[in-house]
Amino acid sequence: MLISFIMKLRLWREDNMNSELRKKIYKQGMENEAKYGGCAQCVLLTLSQTALDIPAEVIKSATGLMAGGVRSGNSCGAFSGALMAISCVVGRPADRMDDKTYVAKTAEPGRKLYQKFMDEYGTVLCRDIQYKIMGKSYRMYDPEDMKRFLADGGHDDKCTAVVAKACIWVLEVLEECDIMHFE
Repeated sequence: MLISFIMKLRLWREDNMNSELRKKIYKQGMENEAKYGGCAQCVLLTLSQTALDIPAEVIKSATGLMAGGVRSGNSCGAFSGALMAISCVVGRPADRMDDKTYVAKTAEPGRKLYQKFMDEYGTVLCRDIQYKIMGKSYRMYDPEDMKRFLADGGHDDKCTAVVAKACIWVLEVLEECDIMHFE
């Protein structure tokens, strides 16, 4: 009975997070990634423009995480940027490095975010997400392959949607973990 109530409450929360806020965040995430590229930075920028207090230095620090980390195709930049956003909210401050409770507080929403990526894409690797959504992966560090990625819609509706979804998922996991609520 209690589990059923908790599941219904979770579904209610997910359905009732302000749909206007969801639409705004999704649209902004799509636009930022299409305009600027740099998936990790675009997740952080979008969330800073719409829902979270993310310092400019944090957005800057995500520059090298694009396209799986310096365009290597490894850990998805949208995933990395979303983890950074969660860490901005519940992460361990520099002056509290001896306090391990912050690590646990960050791990729960981080794992939930990871699971959302796994449920949607089956991976958190950039190259594998590209394959899932585009039918092939690209060597983003190769100028010719980068041109193909762009010609195939990578910054039209493909990776832009990954960024937009990651932004929404950050808010969802923060709500699911009772860390923040968005009306």
